[in-house]
Amino acid sequence: MGIRVGIDTGGTFTDLVAVDERTGAWYLSKVPSTPDDPVEALAAAFEEAGLDGAEVSHIVIGTTIGINAVLTRTGARVIYLTTRGFEDVPHIQRINRKHHYDFSWRKPEALVRRRDCIGVDERVDAEGRVVRALDPDQVRAVLADHDGGDVAVAVCFLFSYLNPASERIAREAIAALDPELPVSLSHDVAPIWREYERGTAAILDAYLKPALERYIAGVTQAFRRRGVRSPWSLLKSNGGHVLSAEAGARPSHVLLSGIAGGAIGGAYIAAARSAPRAIVLDMGGTSCDVCLVIDGSPLYSSEFEIEFGLPLAVPTVSAKTIGAGGGSIGWVDPGGLLQVGPSSAGADPGPACYGRGGQEPTLTDANLVLGRLDPEYFLGGSLTLDPELSRRSLERLGDDAVEVAQAMIRIANENMAGAVRIVTVEQGVDPRDYALIAMGGAGPTHAAEIAEAIGIDRVIVPLHPGLTSALGALAAPTRVDEVQSVRMNSKIAAGTLQAHFEQLEATALEKFAAQGGGGPPPTVSRLIAMRYEGQNYEQEMPVSGGAIGEPELAAVLERYHEQYELFYGYTLRELTVEFVRLTVTATAGAAQPLPEVSLEVRGSFAPGDRQSGRIAEVHFCADGFCATTVLSRGELVGAGEQAGPILVEAIDTTVVVPPGWCVRGDEVGILELRRVGAGAGEPAGELVVAAAPEGE
Repeated sequence: MGIRVGIDTGGTFTDLVAVDERTGAWYLSKVPSTPDDPVEALAAAFEEAGLDGAEVSHIVIGTTIGINAVLTRTGARVIYLTTRGFEDVPHIQRINRKHHYDFSWRKPEALVRRRDCIGVDERVDAEGRVVRALDPDQVRAVLADHDGGDVAVAVCFLFSYLNPASERIAREAIAALDPELPVSLSHDVAPIWREYERGTAAILDAYLKPALERYIAGVTQAFRRRGVRSPWSLLKSNGGHVLSAEAGARPSHVLLSGIAGGAIGGAYIAAARSAPRAIVLDMGGTSCDVCLVIDGSPLYSSEFEIEFGLPLAVPTVSAKTIGAGGGSIGWVDPGGLLQVGPSSAGADPGPACYGRGGQEPTLTDANLVLGRLDPEYFLGGSLTLDPELSRRSLERLGDDAVEVAQAMIRIANENMAGAVRIVTVEQGVDPRDYALIAMGGAGPTHAAEIAEAIGIDRVIVPLHPGLTSALGALAAPTRVDEVQSVRMNSKIAAGTLQAHFEQLEATALEKFAAQGGGGPPPTVSRLIAMRYEGQNYEQEMPVSGGAIGEPELAAVLERYHEQYELFYGYTLRELTVEFVRLTVTATAGAAQPLPEVSLEVRGSFAPGDRQSGRIAEVHFCADGFCATTVLSRGELVGAGEQAGPILVEAIDTTVVVPPGWCVRGDEVGILELRRVGAGAGEPAGELVVAAAPEGE
């Protein structure tokens, strides 16, 4: 036992949460991110928290290095090897359009240049039989003159998910030519059918490999300099974690680790507050992530769309991300309409009020002008804000800074409410039956107004909302997903299906053990992706553990018919049901719970003296400026219910309690906001979640 550490490296801040399992002491820190050198921020976070590296026993990091490289197109040059005749697939993409009637719209740029898409003479048929074997000399010939530098190879041959022999021959040929050249094979990264999805995953994996390998090496050296001797892990997109020594082999599986940390942290808080149905709203400095939590667990997906038409076909936390954060910039479009985001001022130069040279108006500037932030107590007083700089920046968009600020807040709130509707209403879920978990440094400032816009009566604010993603990294379990594409249908013998699942389970358990998943045996779950014969997209259905006989298979098929009818309003029982993909997930069993978080922490994040109970003039969109009581977070620990308007100040956030809302703190300090007149109990009624079809 020792000190366990969770770290989240966001676009604006890098957060650290650590707990000493021997004493229950907590260490917290929050430092500006350093996008040009993320390792520098990690070292600063350790320093601020006052951690002794020799006492650290476990570290999990959630990082945005991968998604940032994709969004800014700063990854490696990828050479794409594919079956001859299919070189254009990454650029043809799909045949649909995001905007049907916008003739100026263009498909997103592929992560590989067309001239780097090279066809080789090999062929495997739809049954997995080798029709034309790959000649290794072909591979060596086309790569012989690669120019070095940040270069990686992605290999995707037709039907390699059925027979990967050609891809393995290609890997051996590349290793013989240049053992240092990174290689990503599609059947390793995403063993699924559909060559575009599988190829895109392989390209993305190769695109990120050099940068991730440098990041892992840099972090490892930084930890060693601080005396850390324990292995460390990266948070995976599926909410589990992988040892850093192995993470570089599959960079695509850690692409969304930052989002996953927020989802896991939000689920942890939802369970702590007995909120089985919750919506996590994680609003930081750059973006806002929204996901659902059902029975203490975030929802998961087998595919994530990085941009329209660029799918990532690996298991991920199911979330919607929009460009709405404290640093989101307000601007006027060519039609004269005010917009907010997705561009962000980031950590450098940051919002105008930081006084670091930023001039664009941001949501932080808007909240400051509206009196919702105390310029002397931002980040606990470690950064003094300049309201006059905020006012000047807002006046670039209009004569009245207060009106501009109010409009920016309303637009941003509606954008975030729209993201909540996408993961709820559009999926057949009534958000009014859910609690809203307000996380991130900016989430609690906007949460009550967002909740009101979508009819939610209950908002939960974690004890340290600006650090909840780091808490999620700390609390993340060991989790392994094994996926296999298959060609089966409902007419097969149940024993055949059972044999496939047993093989997948054996592989999942082996990998689970390799990740250090000690303790209680893992929980193993099964899924089958199913569709009616002739359809192109499928739905995943859970399969119970144990032996699969004919009755169990019939029960799964019946559930599929019912689910299909629930979602589409009709069923096609007369058609054969095809099985497209099998998934087995091994997740760590009940682990030792984290000690209860408290306001008493070690490190620079410890609260200092703060005047409380004063009155401030705060602007609320519906009521204008109102005399508002300002309280410190500590005053609400175990306190009774208090009616708004109230500002609750903490080191990492300001909680806005508008008129018509009330706030109560529990014995630890977790806050719960409710609309006046809303009941204190959980909403009645059964929850029915209709699974959305994969794809467009």
